[in-house]
Amino acid sequence: MAELLFLYGHEVRTAANGAMALEVAAQFEPHLVLSDIGLPGMDGYQLAPALRRIAGGRRVVLAAVTGYGQSSDRERAISAGFDHHLIKPLTADALLKFINEQVDLH
Repeated sequence: MAELLFLYGHEVRTAANGAMALEVAAQFEPHLVLSDIGLPGMDGYQLAPALRRIAGGRRVVLAAVTGYGQSSDRERAISAGFDHHLIKPLTADALLKFINEQVDLH
């Protein structure tokens, strides 16, 4: 995903786990975060509220990109602080359409 978004002109940062994601977010101040739920250590459900705290009042869109596709998984992701719940595998076209929609909204 990162390489695809980079090729389409987006500024991209990656992190291998939740703790790294928090460090990157604190330095980079992203407008959009795409995160898996099943992360090592801190999972996505723990990461989302931590990202919200780091952002303070700054607007950041959080999207869970996950293989957890049940309606209860979506509800849990939204309750944790994600704005969107996208189910893997996500095609390149679907990812780019989603990113473009987010860019158009901001």
